[in-house]
Amino acid sequence: MAGKQDYYEILGVSRTASPEEIKKAFKKMAMKYHPDRNPGDKEAEEKFKKINEANEVLSDPEKRQIYDQYGEDGLKGGFGPGAEGTDFSDIFSKGGFGGGFGDLGDMFEHMFGGGRRQARNMPQQGTDLVSKIVISFKESYTGISKEISFNRSSSCQFCNGTGAEKGSSRKSCPTCKGAGQIRSGNGFFSISQTCPTCHGEGTIIEKPCTHCHGTGFLKETKKVDVKVPAGIADGMQIRVAGEGNAGLNGGPRGDVYVEVRVKNDELFIREGNDIFVEIPVTYSQAALGDKIEVPTMDGQVEMTLPAGTQPNTKMRLKDKGFPDVHGRGKGALYVIFKLEVPRNLSEAHKEAISKLKEFEKEIKERPTLKDYLEKIKKWFSK
Repeated sequence: MAGKQDYYEILGVSRTASPEEIKKAFKKMAMKYHPDRNPGDKEAEEKFKKINEANEVLSDPEKRQIYDQYGEDGLKGGFGPGAEGTDFSDIFSKGGFGGGFGDLGDMFEHMFGGGRRQARNMPQQGTDLVSKIVISFKESYTGISKEISFNRSSSCQFCNGTGAEKGSSRKSCPTCKGAGQIRSGNGFFSISQTCPTCHGEGTIIEKPCTHCHGTGFLKETKKVDVKVPAGIADGMQIRVAGEGNAGLNGGPRGDVYVEVRVKNDELFIREGNDIFVEIPVTYSQAALGDKIEVPTMDGQVEMTLPAGTQPNTKMRLKDKGFPDVHGRGKGALYVIFKLEVPRNLSEAHKEAISKLKEFEKEIKERPTLKDYLEKIKKWFSK
């Protein structure tokens, strides 16, 4: 250690500090200045070395006694045991530093990635895929079977998924000795990381397969018939189980999620499981009533238009909407009647409407007009 410094000062304790106080102070300082928590910080690295050196002395009763009597020179001069090579792993046993911390090396392993270690040689399910199909408005009402085509990974048939060329094999990784992990650190402080050579597999391929280049997988085009249920809505997904990418180490395939896009329709509009359709009617039909042919998803039906029907009146036809995709009944069909005002009238038509205009002056019951006039009166009386 360059220069002479007070070990008690380094750990921030008094000369009368108990062994437990020294352990607690060391733990706190070691965690703060550990190199793994301060990468590239030379000052923290030097501080960490001094903390270790101070603890090596003060945590050993014999060394501490020599240090208290003779200082650093006493330790260097051979009084009692040397200052190097002492094992302090006991302070990290359960109860060390006041108890409850367990093995500090394991704690750092968890903090810096070792706790996330995965058993990469265990079977793992393959990844899922997403595909998309486009169907018509009517197909979403009736349901349909559609063939989809997509690319997925499959086990290489040339190497049986091993990634190794025939006649070759996998061998234990020379870097991690088959563990899949490598440990590094200073003494009891250690971290576990995925081996960079075998990427956690524990084995490496001597001669990679020339077909899959050592991956164990090849791409293939797969075709699958997808049953689209009646009532499916735009944006819904259909899960096709077990048709995704191949799994690792013999694990099952992933799934395919088929996103369904439904084209808009020129006649019908869907809201939930209900359908809306607009039908134009003439003044005479609205005033006198009529029989109207109404289109539905299953064909035309006749509906009675009551006399005196007002513009934008909405009438409901039960169970003429979309079937619920989960089988919970059907929605309704709503018919909206739109009053169509004629254009480019003939002279005869104009004459007939003029006569109608005279008759309209004799109409006494006009509730809509009455309500309108009342609102006008209130507005201007404010």
